[in-house]
Amino acid sequence: MKAPRYTIDTLHQQFPDDDACLEYMFQRQYGDLKACPKCAIVNPRYYRARGRKCYACNDCGYQLSPLANTIFHKSDTPLTKWFYAIYLFAVGKNGVSAKELERHLGVTYKTAWRMAKQIRLMMQQNGNMLSGIVEADETYIGGKAKLDRKFDNKTAIVEKKKGMGQVKAFATKQADATVTLPFLRANIEAGSTLHTDDSRIYSRVKRDFTHAFVNHSKLEYVKSGHH
Repeated sequence: MKAPRYTIDTLHQQFPDDDACLEYMFQRQYGDLKACPKCAIVNPRYYRARGRKCYACNDCGYQLSPLANTIFHKSDTPLTKWFYAIYLFAVGKNGVSAKELERHLGVTYKTAWRMAKQIRLMMQQNGNMLSGIVEADETYIGGKAKLDRKFDNKTAIVEKKKGMGQVKAFATKQADATVTLPFLRANIEAGSTLHTDDSRIYSRVKRDFTHAFVNHSKLEYVKSGHH
């Protein structure tokens, strides 16, 4: 069963106001907190501090700020506008400019530029290594090729995927073993299980990973749980 699409209506229903946004951030940051960091009471209860974007322990008054160390910290822009801006970046196919944010949110260009910069930094690929079961593939994206040059005007995209949406990808002039293997080794923990197709690019990966593949030339797309 396919997951329902996350639309702008879904966003407004889930985050109708700043209080809903702040509560979401609190649960994300501290929802699994087992004890108060100050009084150490087990399973602490917190209440929203009046007039502040933070929560206080019901027993000792110790305050926790769910916006600390986030892109929202010390920002006067409403959280609903921040969340809407993030939504635009998430669904936009060609990126979102500061001028576009300025028009959508009704903020100054300076504010829109800062928000766009912060969101882009937040969405950058992190340096964590992929592990466990990782899928690898490559493709060419671009204009129509000339008859004598199969990949003319194309950009090679090599991507490595793990689990629910963790992706590491980069563009290169060509997708072959000399490019792909160093990228695999730099981004996947040694000993992990690597799922690929039957491309010769991956013929030497068994030196570093447990390799399982499907044979597309035989119309094979799923085999024994790998695809």
